[in-house]
This record gives sequence, structure tokens and C-alpha cells, in this order.
Amino acid sequence: MTTDLQTPSTAAPTAAAHPGRSAGSLLLPIAGGALIAGSLLYASGMLTSPPADSMAEGDYIASLARDEGRTALSAILLHYGNLAIGLAWLAAPALVRGLRGRVPTIVGALMSALGMTTVAGLVLSDFWTGAVGRLLDADTALAVFLESQTSAGMTAVSTVMLLGLLGPIVGFAGLARAGVISWWLLVPVAVALVGSAALPFSPAGHGTLALLGAVPTVVVGLRLLQRNRAERAAA
Repeated sequence: MTTDLQTPSTAAPTAAAHPGRSAGSLLLPIAGGALIAGSLLYASGMLTSPPADSMAEGDYIASLARDEGRTALSAILLHYGNLAIGLAWLAAPALVRGLRGRVPTIVGALMSALGMTTVAGLVLSDFWTGAVGRLLDADTALAVFLESQTSAGMTAVSTVMLLGLLGPIVGFAGLARAGVISWWLLVPVAVALVGSAALPFSPAGHGTLALLGAVPTVVVGLRLLQRNRAERAAA
């Protein structure tokens, strides 16, 4: 009978005590970068939007039909800008530690994700609107446009789109309550939102407001990148 029992290895307990970061944590830098890049894409999409002679529907159709290349560029930038920001908002609750601000941050993140991804899909209709303006006479193009815009389905989609405006405000308030960002960052969001609704549309003006409103979004993106570095250093 042998009595030379092997000494248990300590490697397994050590590895178990330090399991490393989860695969989901790798989304933090991706989401942080998407918030920053998405904000720049969205602002660029506003700055390159085709100018219209007035806010009337007919002039809006004519503006999209006038320059097919500019319409396509603006629509693509706005599409991917909204998509990147909306999806990245789902990672924002990871910044909250504790109970303060947890609920509004989660609610705001979900509202933002749903609303902005809805806008991302809807903005692709600019290709259709521009084509209608080019292929049909002005009166027929306007009639077709109004028929689609006043349908029950579009009314429902437009209601969901409002979440993309309200969601970030709720989310920023939650993050400020949690101490992740400062309360003053709500000011540029409010100024950009009110200014965009009150002023006649112009690419330069609304593009500038989009850059102003993007300040807190970029800050949240930077916070996600900072959290990723801190967790990587501690792993």
C-alpha cells in the first residue's frame, strides 16, 4: 500500500477566485465607441440634409428629389447614427452601481433603444420620398406622400419615435442621479430639443443643435470606455 498522496494543486481555486471578465463586459468599449461615433454620424446627417424652401410637405419632397446623392448621404448617416446610439444605450445601465438612478436609467435606455432604432428604419424612407418626387408630378407625389404619412401604421410608428426623444432625457436623469454624469449635462439636451422644434429647419442650424445635444451622449460613451479600462485593470 502506498502512502505518497499527491498534494492538491492550488491552481484551480486561484483561477476560480479570479475568473476574469465576462464576455458581456467586452461590449462596454463597443457601446462607448458607438455612442461617440453615432453622435457624430447623426450630426453629420443633419448637416448634410438637403435644404428645403419651406416646411411645407411639397417643398420637403422636392428637396429630397432635387439632389439624389445628398439625400442618400444624409439618410445613410442618420440611419446608422440613430442605430448605433439606440443599440449602445442598452449598455448604459452598466454604469450604475447601487439603487440610486437604477430604474430611470434602465427605463431611459429601453426607451432610447426602441425609439432610435425605429427612427433609424424610418429615415430610410427618404430614398422612397425622393424617388416619388422625381418620378411623379408634384401634385401626385404630394398625394402619395400624404396618404402614407397619415396611415394608421405610420401614426403608430410616429408615436414610438417619440421615445427616441424622451428616452435619453430619462436615461441622463437616471445617470445623473446615480452620480455617473453631472446634472448640467441635461441643459444642452433641453436646448437642442427645444431649438429643433421651434426653429425652421436648416441643415446648418439643426446640425449645430445636434452637435450640442450630443455632448451628454459623448460623455456617457467616455464613461463606458473608462469603466472598461478600470475593470480590465482590476481583472
